[in-house]
Amino acid sequence: MLNNTYLCHKRVKFALCASVGSLMCGAVAAMPIDAEQTPTASEDDSVVWVTARKIKEDPQRVPLSLRVFDKQMLEDRRIDDIARLIRDVPNTGMSALGDGRSTHLSMRGVGTLAQPLGHDDTSVVTYIDGVPQPLFGSDLRFLDVERIEVLRGPQGTVFGRNAQAGAINIITRQPGDDAQHTLRAEGALDRRSQNLGQLTFSGPLRDDTLKGSFSAAYADQGGDVRNQVGGWMGREQNGAMRTTLLATPDDITQLVLAFSYGRDRLTPSNFVLQGTPNFPAVALDPKGWAHRDTGALSLTATRALSALQVTSITALNRYDFDNLTNNSEALTYGTWFNQPSAAFLPALDWSTYDEKQRSFYQELRLSSLDKARVGWVGGINYLHDDYRLMSDYTTTSMLAPSGDSSMINGVRHNDYQTDSYALFGELTSALTQSEKLKGTLGLRYTHDSKGYHAQFQNNGHLGNVAAFDQQGRLQYDMVTGRAALHYQLTRDAMLYTSVARGAKSGGFPNFTNNAPSGMRDDPYQASSSWSYEVGSKNRVDGGRGEWNLALFYNQVRNEHLFAKEKNSMVFTPQSIDTASYGAELEGGWQVAEHWRLGGGVGFTHAALRNVSTSVADKTGARDGYRVPAVPRFTTSLTLAYYDSAAALGIPDANLFALAQHQFIAQREANVDNNFTLPAYRQLNLRAGLEFPSLDVYLFAQNLTNERPQYTGISYMPGVNVVTVGHGRVLGAGMKVHM
Repeated sequence: MLNNTYLCHKRVKFALCASVGSLMCGAVAAMPIDAEQTPTASEDDSVVWVTARKIKEDPQRVPLSLRVFDKQMLEDRRIDDIARLIRDVPNTGMSALGDGRSTHLSMRGVGTLAQPLGHDDTSVVTYIDGVPQPLFGSDLRFLDVERIEVLRGPQGTVFGRNAQAGAINIITRQPGDDAQHTLRAEGALDRRSQNLGQLTFSGPLRDDTLKGSFSAAYADQGGDVRNQVGGWMGREQNGAMRTTLLATPDDITQLVLAFSYGRDRLTPSNFVLQGTPNFPAVALDPKGWAHRDTGALSLTATRALSALQVTSITALNRYDFDNLTNNSEALTYGTWFNQPSAAFLPALDWSTYDEKQRSFYQELRLSSLDKARVGWVGGINYLHDDYRLMSDYTTTSMLAPSGDSSMINGVRHNDYQTDSYALFGELTSALTQSEKLKGTLGLRYTHDSKGYHAQFQNNGHLGNVAAFDQQGRLQYDMVTGRAALHYQLTRDAMLYTSVARGAKSGGFPNFTNNAPSGMRDDPYQASSSWSYEVGSKNRVDGGRGEWNLALFYNQVRNEHLFAKEKNSMVFTPQSIDTASYGAELEGGWQVAEHWRLGGGVGFTHAALRNVSTSVADKTGARDGYRVPAVPRFTTSLTLAYYDSAAALGIPDANLFALAQHQFIAQREANVDNNFTLPAYRQLNLRAGLEFPSLDVYLFAQNLTNERPQYTGISYMPGVNVVTVGHGRVLGAGMKVHM
């Protein structure tokens, strides 16, 4: 029989979730506090502390819109990647091509318009333990994660890059004093569904001064887009590992050395024709493939002095990607040119894409100690980035009209170097003697220096120049920051208002469209924004529930657009102003002793502004048109149950169950608003038994088998292509923990 201490502990953890709430706590357990990243709070053990502003804080007293996922919450909801995370965050949009590298996010209507112009777009930046990740390596599988903080609104103050729309702050689990070993395995009921294996070892290595951990995972998601030529498309094979060493040579010093590696092997379906029988279906020969490898090495050193804490972060990141893409999918091209599909089998248009990126990051940061009356952080950081692109586009099609993809035939070899320097600081202090009213002021100066060298070589197309070469250097200076006032009405209720300046630098486009004609490509401009927010954060009924409300308004100048020109298949860089406003309401409630209800709803209205006649003529965009890939409504509702399984005749176990409904409203596919991506819903279920050292469960992901459509292109009226997400996944899983 399970001892009373174990059952009591589990019930206390669920009670802590009730007091902290679904916004900050998992469905069945409160998050263990990590000693390094978020030190344990003796004054209130029920609070899940966050480091959204680089200092330890109660999330209900942080004056910005913040969504927190702890380790247990990620596990209960089977949030293993960015796509599943984003569907649980109101007012967040996503576009994706299914190849791993081309997943791009927006928040509150702010972000690159469908696809980024360059490899260093900083609309939404992902950080792992304070290190900014390469843009094309951000759609990653989560491994050994302690907590994820999703910050909406500009984060260009204390974070290492100017995140104009928001940031995803991932904090990994650090090895502890006790040995802990876990094994997780999932098996699908359908061969095209997902199978998963994951293991973690963690614990002391030498006395109390050295601890270590090792985690590894492999997932195989079967393809579920039928290829009429044979087989299935959309298969994803993902492998990841992470190892961490934690050294504490004395009581005030901590060193964390971490190494990680990820390997993805994919067969993406790419764009699928809307309205085909048995949608989604394609006809691809060859099928195409995509390979991506990522790696990171970081050293974080922290030392607590008498009046401040010193933190140094040194990191290396690498990203490699290569693929073969069939650009003349036969169902689409056959419909487009009113020809039988067989006319485009095998492919008449195909391309290869080879990217390599290496970056070095260094940050030195000083910050106040815990419980300081004045909270502050300041520092400097430096980023050096080398990016190389080799692409070969080939077409043999004689059906394509003049000015389309046949004109971009050739091999491109482009090299880019970026050096970014930043100085930043932020301070929060009481403005009244009662300390109920506080003010926050933060400022950041960033200088980006970018060099580029773009070369083109004709691969035999008679209409293109034999070769073309272009190079140059670009300089950008940006001042960003935020100011906020926050008033503590009661211990459990806070009002706040803020204004933030966001920015992201311009640059030279990754893909040079004019080179085949012997013409220079123009750099795209830097973008800037102002964001205004008013909100309230509240705990109610003695901690049984909470609700948070935020209202926002954003003005963006020179948002980046990679747009298909109306009369051709050529994509060109453009700049368009945008404006957006909306609201988020999130909360949770302990509806009964064993039941917890939580969720959120978001509304965003995002529109194009100040569209020039030139841009309108090329792209079809108009003032007032909706920003693409931004859903007007997003909702997520979760109901969780947790209790002893004694009533089922299993006294040595606990019973848990979770049901989640997510809704993403329809979105415009393009800036010319000529067709929409339909709304979709997902119903996710998980239920099982929890023993002292073993969990067993059944799960359903996307039970109703809806196929989310992430981005789209219109070739002509009635010929619209989209990218699709995975359908239903049913399976069983287990987790062994010792």
